[in-house]
Amino acid sequence: MSALSVNQSVPCAGYRRASVVEAMAVRIGAGLVEWAERRRVVPEESARQQRDAARRRDELSLLRGDVLGAAHSGLLLARH
Repeated sequence: MSALSVNQSVPCAGYRRASVVEAMAVRIGAGLVEWAERRRVVPEESARQQRDAARRRDELSLLRGDVLGAAHSGLLLARH
């Protein structure tokens, strides 16, 4: 590598800035790749684990609500 740093702004022969259309095409292409990666098939075991985790979160949320309701109504006795 030469003594010039890679970060220095030295014009390269034959280089030109991307046009607005080219820049938009790159952004659209990157967005399409990201979208396609999100749509990939999820393995059945992973899907089952996600469903089970969501169900447990819902159950815990209901239990928390029950405990808070009991505490506010005076039904829950404080432990010493």
